[in-house]
Amino acid sequence: MLSTRPFAAPALILVSLTLAASPAPSTLPDAAAVLQRSEAKWQGLTSYQVPVTIAGSVRVAFVSVPVHMTGTQYYQAPDRQALHLDNPPSYARGLGDTLSTMGTPQTWLRDYTIAAPVTQPHGRHTAYVLTGTPKRSSRVKSMTMSVSTATYVIESITFSYTNGASLVVTFLHHTGISQYHLARSATVVAHFPGYSGNATITYGSYRVNQPVPESAFQTH
Repeated sequence: MLSTRPFAAPALILVSLTLAASPAPSTLPDAAAVLQRSEAKWQGLTSYQVPVTIAGSVRVAFVSVPVHMTGTQYYQAPDRQALHLDNPPSYARGLGDTLSTMGTPQTWLRDYTIAAPVTQPHGRHTAYVLTGTPKRSSRVKSMTMSVSTATYVIESITFSYTNGASLVVTFLHHTGISQYHLARSATVVAHFPGYSGNATITYGSYRVNQPVPESAFQTH
């Protein structure tokens, strides 16, 4: 009988190479983990208020009108936020109202069923892309967000609405401003039945962990 021992080593090498070539199991965190890590970036942040400047244009019917507004954005942990604009023109009020109701990582987990994340390039790095659908009846059809795989900050949000409208907000964060990675600016592209527009939001100096009046969150 011929011995098979001389072939044992090559066989082991073949098995080792096969295992090495096999794809590694996925290690992507689930949607809840991604948003919880994003939320953790705000650990210790109880509130903020920040002056904002909004510059852009709003198109109503066949007329495009330049827009320049100022206001204040408020946040109160865990999930209250509001954007108050100073005397906005009537055709721009909808933009402020919409931006006030986007939600936060805390509210997204509560209000949306979010599918498993995928990764894709975002600028010079990679982002988790999460898509959610409302758990309850809503004018929002779906929302999609990009979250940095490195810092877990929210980099962009896209809302699609049941009436065909859409809102895209892309944030620019500067590290070193604070430990909370708060946004320094944002671009907004909105398409709604009554108006469409694009704008750049510039955030001023944040006042963090200071009392915010209850009136800031009341409907105006």
